[in-house]
Amino acid sequence: GTIRAEDITDNVLQLLSSEMNGLSDNVQLLLKVMACFGTKTCESVIGYLVDSAEYSAVEDGLKKAVSDGFIERNIEGTFSFVHDKVREAAYNLIPESDRKQVCV
Repeated sequence: GTIRAEDITDNVLQLLSSEMNGLSDNVQLLLKVMACFGTKTCESVIGYLVDSAEYSAVEDGLKKAVSDGFIERNIEGTFSFVHDKVREAAYNLIPESDRKQVCV
């Protein structure tokens, strides 16, 4: 049979989601927060989050997410997901019931 593009896409998404579920809470928090901002997040936004009590752990999460290859730092001082599917998998970490509350 033929392999359909949707099947490959779904498999990649499942693999990424599975891998992300095994990450530390700090990394998962960072990925979920960044997924709400879209494909790119400014360094200043990360700095603002680090200063808040609720999201202070995102700095550690960011370092690990970059070293693990989920996030990359761009020349213009933004952080972005290395691929749209990585962002989608990160967004899927957020329980559906929390998505409207967490993401604006």
